[in-house]
Amino acid sequence: MPALDLTSASQSINSKISSIKAYNEISSAAKKLEKDAGNSFTESSSKISTQLNKIKDQQKRYLREPPTSTDQLLNFLGQTKGQGQSSLKYLRKKILEASAKIEPKVQEILNEETLKAIGCSQEQTYVGTPAETLLQQPLPQLDIQQGIYIPVQSVDFIDNLKTNPESEIGKIYYEPENPSADQKFVPYGGPVKFPMNKQLYQLMDANNAGKSFKQINDKFFQGKSGQNLFDVQYTTINNFGVTGDYYRMMLIDRKDSSGNPANKVGEFLKDYYSTIKFVDTSSIVPQLVNLISGAINVKASSGINEIDNQTTYALLMQRILGLCFDSRREIDVSGISKVAELDGVDESFFELTEVDLRNIDAKITNIQNGVMEFTDCDNIKLPVNTQVLIDELINFRASQPSQTIEQQVANAETILDNIIPPTEIPSLNVEMSINKNIIKLIPVAVAGAVLTPKVLLPLFTILSVVQSGASYTNTQSITTGTTNSSGAVNTSGLTPQQIANTITGITQTVNNVVTNGVDFIKKYKKFVIQVVSKINAEFIKVLYELLKKDIINLIGEVIKDITKSKITKKYIMILKLVQIIMVVSQLVNDYRKCKSLLDNILTLLNLISSISPLNKNNIPLPLLAMSSFLPGSSPERSTINTIEILQSLGVPTGAMPDGSPNLMLIYNLASNKGADKEQAENGKIDAFVAIPPMTGGIFRITGKSI
Repeated sequence: MPALDLTSASQSINSKISSIKAYNEISSAAKKLEKDAGNSFTESSSKISTQLNKIKDQQKRYLREPPTSTDQLLNFLGQTKGQGQSSLKYLRKKILEASAKIEPKVQEILNEETLKAIGCSQEQTYVGTPAETLLQQPLPQLDIQQGIYIPVQSVDFIDNLKTNPESEIGKIYYEPENPSADQKFVPYGGPVKFPMNKQLYQLMDANNAGKSFKQINDKFFQGKSGQNLFDVQYTTINNFGVTGDYYRMMLIDRKDSSGNPANKVGEFLKDYYSTIKFVDTSSIVPQLVNLISGAINVKASSGINEIDNQTTYALLMQRILGLCFDSRREIDVSGISKVAELDGVDESFFELTEVDLRNIDAKITNIQNGVMEFTDCDNIKLPVNTQVLIDELINFRASQPSQTIEQQVANAETILDNIIPPTEIPSLNVEMSINKNIIKLIPVAVAGAVLTPKVLLPLFTILSVVQSGASYTNTQSITTGTTNSSGAVNTSGLTPQQIANTITGITQTVNNVVTNGVDFIKKYKKFVIQVVSKINAEFIKVLYELLKKDIINLIGEVIKDITKSKITKKYIMILKLVQIIMVVSQLVNDYRKCKSLLDNILTLLNLISSISPLNKNNIPLPLLAMSSFLPGSSPERSTINTIEILQSLGVPTGAMPDGSPNLMLIYNLASNKGADKEQAENGKIDAFVAIPPMTGGIFRITGKSI
């Protein structure tokens, strides 16, 4: 079969699913025709067509959401499972279950991608400080030039650490446990992950002014191994005398079995990441609720700049989900080109169109008015169920550690169902719109829940160490030597070249600081793209497995009919082998590859197709010996092929308006079966075998076709 581009592959999958489904339905109708049984394919087909057209039109009008693999899979599942509310809720539940179990995979992704972002191997080392030195002279008492200074804004570009843990929003965002060196926490031998986000906030609390982690908790921060990792304090001035908000980190020597320093970057990252919780349902669901309704922003009375930052950040995250990871440089889906993961991701990727800006302005206005808008439901605006959602999210965060996965998912579904009060829902379309958006936004919500200060802290710390001999030390030393006490540039007495060096140094220093979410994605695009796309791949895999199961079931019904038609064990074996192959084999090795994903869905759908006939002059003789393995013609396959061609021509293939069977398709099935019966009873073939003259002549062969 010739290779198809993404558009053709997508259309072919839609066509084959629809034709196989139509065959199953008319086959069933034919068997029950005497009972006047109808089917509802016409209605469901119409709904599918309407929904697909709406999505297509919306993309053309707003260019709001580039079509992703998730979009495609939801469309295919809409055909196999239907577009009803129960189907969407089923898919939503499956995706939520996956999100509740994704934490170990996220830790693996972050370990790998942080090392790549730092640009070093696991064996690379860093320079630490002996713990004994810090015991004799605590971190706050060391010379200001010692330590690693990380701007708070760089690790907290969404400004979450400005929220008080005792506020309602704080109770949703922060871990429920209070940080300490208690033995219940992983760094000190216990099972509970350390609440580092809350600890980072408490370091900035006025009651802890000038104190380090060690002075507050009476111990250094340790890894899961029990080895000391670092001490940290909050300070308002860095080693160059520049005022601001900084975390001052001091890495502590790790020891090998002989007691010698063994400061390997890879081991440091694994040891630290093993102590914290990356993500759980109680951090994902608030992200989802806010992405859909803006309820948290409404409750927090967020300002325009804050909402703008968060909305643009989420929009770029969705664009990342539209990237393909195929080997080709550019492929196209539904008229919007997709590019390889980094090829083409230049400044234009981060530009906002006029439509994007209008949508962001609309989002800001809606949040300020406490409403949410449904553009795919005729721009309906409904009040956000703010206080109920906030209360439920607080309770969910507090109770989550003691709940099973099933309980977490059930509670998450209850909260999501309450985004809009049932009495406020004017139609089923609004609820369906919410659930479809939830499914599509879960990867964005997971990424938002993961990229928090406690996760980013080691990235910026090790970056500072690794790059200290290059841009960090160079540019900062230039800057500090040419600024006055207020931080203003002092060019007095400098040559033009020195002034140029000064300006360059200041510019590079500024570029090392992250100012907001968009700036973070820009400066660390490789890191963000890899993390977000790999997280998304885990959810694409779930949808693909569900679709694969549906396709196998659809094919199974056809093969059962073929089995009855042929009355042979061969086709029973085919059905069993198809099921075993699909369960055991993994057709997709990277769920971020759009082309690979669609090709393998087509592979599933083509399992019942016979091999296309070739010009006999081009068939090598050894291959002709394999003709005995061909399945032979089938009236069922002929009917499916006819349905697919009729659908491509726009001919209705569903049931009649009153629900009665489509007689044209039943006639087609009966006609194919009649021709097959005639061929079985009276068909024959005449053939000849040409023998080379040296060995004989021409033999006539009479045979029976099957």
